[in-house]
Formats: sequence, structure tokens, C-alpha cells
Amino acid sequence: MKIAFVIQKLAARSGGAERVLIETANEMARRGFRVEILSHENRGVGPFYKVHPAVIHTNLFKRPIEHKAKERWKKREKFRENLPFVFPLNHLRWRMTHAGFVKALRSYIKRERPDVLIPFLPPAITPCVLAAKGVGVKVIASTHNEPSQDYENPLRWDPNPIDIRLRKEVLHHLDKILVLLPNYMDWYPSELHEKIMDMPNPVVQVPSEKLQNAPREKLIIGVGRLADVKRYDILLDAWADLDSEFPDWKIEIYGEGPRKSDLEALVKQYGLQDSVSLKGATRDISTQLLRASVFCHPAEYEGFPLAVCEALAHGLPVVGFADCSGLNSLVRHEETGILVEPSQRRPDNLREALKKLLQAPEAISTFGAAAPGSVSKYAPETVYDRWEAVIREVSPTSGTI
Repeated sequence: MKIAFVIQKLAARSGGAERVLIETANEMARRGFRVEILSHENRGVGPFYKVHPAVIHTNLFKRPIEHKAKERWKKREKFRENLPFVFPLNHLRWRMTHAGFVKALRSYIKRERPDVLIPFLPPAITPCVLAAKGVGVKVIASTHNEPSQDYENPLRWDPNPIDIRLRKEVLHHLDKILVLLPNYMDWYPSELHEKIMDMPNPVVQVPSEKLQNAPREKLIIGVGRLADVKRYDILLDAWADLDSEFPDWKIEIYGEGPRKSDLEALVKQYGLQDSVSLKGATRDISTQLLRASVFCHPAEYEGFPLAVCEALAHGLPVVGFADCSGLNSLVRHEETGILVEPSQRRPDNLREALKKLLQAPEAISTFGAAAPGSVSKYAPETVYDRWEAVIREVSPTSGTI
């Protein structure tokens, strides 16, 4: 059985969805499936995460960097970005943005005849459905956010009304829709519920002896893409008034992203250079989590925050906002962390929550001890068994391995 995992962009990306895609593809290859990862992007950089030797990675995009017409391509992109969202130019803009991906996927499907396409995220789900139309290949959509963010937030993906409409329409043509948490099914129309299955992210369990011997420091850690939605500016705002009160404590934030320079400026503005470090991306986050004592995740919303789950698995109490989707389903208030009440002055509430926790080492210890058990049901073997089952359910006649 041949499986093609599909994602629009993968080059050097260290996000949670990219990690889950590669790790799931690797595991399916270990289980004997023929696996290929397809992307479609104008970059010649390889994936950030390690791909199993048996997994093929193919970029379906004919990169202009190899063209003599590179400057002409840049002019095309600039022209496209300046097209307004009005008829018929919105249709032209959609075709210039997505039609190449659809065409490349359709050619791949006809040539390689995969049994199953598994697109991750809407920018790959829509092209896969359009490319597979009438060909007979099965499509399993893997979503990685709270549904209203993927299908209603115009800033989340392509803001073109054509794309927003198509995102919802293609749902009716999928063979399976995988959601991260059971309650996310409620967003979808009832006629789609029989197609929906919850598929959490796998969370590696940390051996108890490692947790017992962890060299805990007075360290608050954050892990995630440095983007607006993660709201690390709120953490820095809160810490600006706590820095002098807790001089032995430090903050380390791991990740890369478009807000890095803004956050660096904020660290300097608040004079936090001695206590706050932006550490960039790392391939060994486990070692850093074992050093820390508290995990802070002030994000606006999440789907199934892998960083939060890994923090819990590493015995860290998690501090985040009570209205953050995903996080509020994983963290139990005053059992495995603190769910901070939101308000117009979120930094104030976060500041008080952190202050209360740092002043109570016994609470840090109690919450941390309870944390690993709260994510044990997401053990990789359990999750990957679910993946294999849904693949075989969708394409049961494609032979055995």
C-alpha cells in the first residue's frame, strides 16, 4: 500500500504539524507501507526534522531558483500579491496561488497511483481533493488546529474568499477528517460526523527515572514559533515586573519566527537581557525541558499544542490562558498547571499567576508530579495504531504488507 503525505511547505520548518507529519510518515514506513512526502514550495531547503531513509521526500514545485527566468517569476509574484479580492480578479489570484499545486498533484496521482493521500493543513487539503477528483484515490485530511481558526479566521490561511469557500466545500468530498480533539467534531455539520475521527498528536513518554533525576533549575521555559498567535510579548510584559522580585529565575524561549526581532527589542526595552534568552530552534528540546521547572504558554489559540503536551510529559506544570483552545483541554487547573483568566490586561493576570506559582515550590512539585500521567493516553504506539487502522479502513482492498 502506498501512502502520500502532503503538505504545502516543509522546507526547514520546525513547527508542530511538520514534526507530526514527518514522524508519522517515518512510523508508517517502519510498519511496511511505501511512503512518500510531497510538498510544493519555492525553496530548495530540506526538512528540519529527520526523514526515515525509506521515506521519499519530493518537492513538486519546479523551483524558479533553477530558472533563467527568476526575475520574471518575482515580477509575477508581485503582480499576484497586488490583485484585489474582487471578481474576476479573485479567481485569477486563486489560480496563480494554488492551481500549480493542484496540477502537480494530479500529475503525480496519475503517474504514481498512490492508494491514499494524507494532506496536512488546509493549504494541502483543498488541492488534494481537487486533484483527486474522479481519479479514485482516497483522501484523509489531517487538521491541526481548532476548526474555527482553519475555516473561519480569514487571517489564518489564504484570505481570498474563493479559498475560504473551497476549504469548507471540499470537506464533503473527503473520505476521512482527522481532528485533534473529540470536541472539535462539534464545529462540523452533522452530516460529516461519520467521517470524523479524533487523532491526537503522539506524545513521547519520559522514563520515570529521567524525571526523578532531572536537574531542575529556576527556569521558566517556552517553546513555539515566534509568531503573533503565541503571544510571547505577554510573557515579557508580565516578567518585566517580576524580574527584580525573582532574581534567581530565568526565562528561555525556544523557537524561530517572524516576531523574533520584535521580541528581542522588547527584551532590551524592559532591560531583561540578564534573565530572558531567545534560544532559537533546537533538535533536543527534551534536555531543555528536563532543566526547567515551569512551562509558560501564553498563546491566543491552539489545536493540540505538542509543546504543551511534551512539557507535561517532562513533569512541568503549565501556565496558560483559560480561553486558549487545545491548551484548556489538556491542562487541568491547579492539578497540572494554572489556567489564567483572560482579560483586557492579560499581562497582569499572567503576572499574578506566575508570582503565585513561583512563591509556592510545593505547588510546582505537586503539579509537575501529576503532569506526566495526564498525557499517557497519547503514547506514540497508541496513536500510530490509530493511524494504521484508519488508513486500512479507508483503503481496505489495496493489499496487505
